[in-house]
Amino acid sequence: MGFFELRGRALVAMILITSGLDFLLFGYDQGLFGGILAGSRFQDMLGRPNSTMTGLVTAVYDIGCAIGAVAAFVFGERIGRKKSIIAANVIVIIGAAIQTASYSYAQMVVARIIAGVGVGLSTVAVPILQSETLQAHNRGALLVVQSALIIIGVAIASWLCFATLHAESSLQWRFPVACQCLFSLIILAFCPFLPETPRWLASRGQNDKAREVISRLLDKPTDDAEVEGQLNEILDAIAAESTEGEPTWSEVFTNGTKTRNLHRVLLGMGPYMMNQWSGINALCYYLAYILQEYLHYSQSMALILAGVAFTQYAIFSWPPYFYIDRIGRRWSVMASSTACAVCMALLAGCLAAKTYAAAAAGVAFMFIYLDCFTLGILPVSWSYSAEIQPLRVRNKATAVGVFSHWMSNFVVVMVTPIGLESIGGHYFWIWAVVCASFVPLTYFFGVETSGRTLEQIDQMFFENPRVCMGLNAENRTVIRSSRIDEETRAKAFAKLGQKEEEIVDLEKVAT
Repeated sequence: MGFFELRGRALVAMILITSGLDFLLFGYDQGLFGGILAGSRFQDMLGRPNSTMTGLVTAVYDIGCAIGAVAAFVFGERIGRKKSIIAANVIVIIGAAIQTASYSYAQMVVARIIAGVGVGLSTVAVPILQSETLQAHNRGALLVVQSALIIIGVAIASWLCFATLHAESSLQWRFPVACQCLFSLIILAFCPFLPETPRWLASRGQNDKAREVISRLLDKPTDDAEVEGQLNEILDAIAAESTEGEPTWSEVFTNGTKTRNLHRVLLGMGPYMMNQWSGINALCYYLAYILQEYLHYSQSMALILAGVAFTQYAIFSWPPYFYIDRIGRRWSVMASSTACAVCMALLAGCLAAKTYAAAAAGVAFMFIYLDCFTLGILPVSWSYSAEIQPLRVRNKATAVGVFSHWMSNFVVVMVTPIGLESIGGHYFWIWAVVCASFVPLTYFFGVETSGRTLEQIDQMFFENPRVCMGLNAENRTVIRSSRIDEETRAKAFAKLGQKEEEIVDLEKVAT
């Protein structure tokens, strides 16, 4: 065993820690500009931009993230999940260093794009790494850790910006910006301990390496029946869907295959789009800015309220750990969407009233909205796409979903200052209506992935495909599997593989 070869729970913990830090960085970037944007020294450096230019310098980061998702589409499958994460964090460090040294609006825009490319690449690779290495019976619960750390990153950014608020120099914003480098350096230090995923290795014909990784994840010998069974199930899924060569662009966007790639790409895009079109980043990016510019709180009080809101947001991101695998992804999204729609409608009404009492109530509904969002839409959005996609095009299909996420993010962040300036509190009616639409969309089209292995999810599309997959009762069923159930299933595949080998041997003897 090499120095870097962790096994069992230690290896799973390392995957969760490294992936979590990557998404903590993602959350930190989301909360960063909301904390520094209204600062006088930062505004002076940018040249006191108007609302359109303010929206652009904030949202252009998402253009970079979309470019990173395209890079994952083109190169990610070729280099694998682990190398993608390493490359992503090197790019983030370069972008963050240039941002820290910025002395003009144009320099900040370019640096934001570069950092965004790294984050976009990692937000494709990390969910796939986790979905392909974590066990089915608690995969959803463990993926909640990832989404919770996004919010912790937002909270850290908000409080750090408050801590540097009274600095008598550009340190007020340069120090929080420079901290992006710290997170990426820690991630790079942990990357040698990460394995490549067994599904990616098997898809490249490296079956012995795939078996070794499964052995490490289960902390069992390579010749154990469960290890052999999991590998056989993966190989069977590859055999059922594979053709020679790399998957093409056109293959991702067609239903002409047994795996119904286009259908699953669209399903995978759904939660990513819901994440953004819920209006969450109209608040995450601009909460302190909204409190200061539109509700007339002082900069200090606005940052305190934003810090408290995001801290509460982080606390409420943990309860899904205990129920997301029990009630499933579908009900988590539908309940969360309903509550978010109600909060946005009430928030719009409060801001339209333009009284002190209504403004105070509006702040309360902002807090409650953040909690409702993180209890359902958030954790599902960052796990579902990687779960739903077929192995052969998983990297490319997930990249398409992440691209849609970041482009939607760009639109939301770009138009929010303009929308608030033009129609004030009525802007939030838009998000109320959109959130409400998520409920029927999820009910009719969404399939349940909780408790299912990635290969069992494939079977739903092999056996009974239809456009409204959610209308099939079996596709809505939450499977409450246990560790013992998974072990039994894997051993069954091991026995099946042995029987197939015996048949092949008999055929050879007969000939």
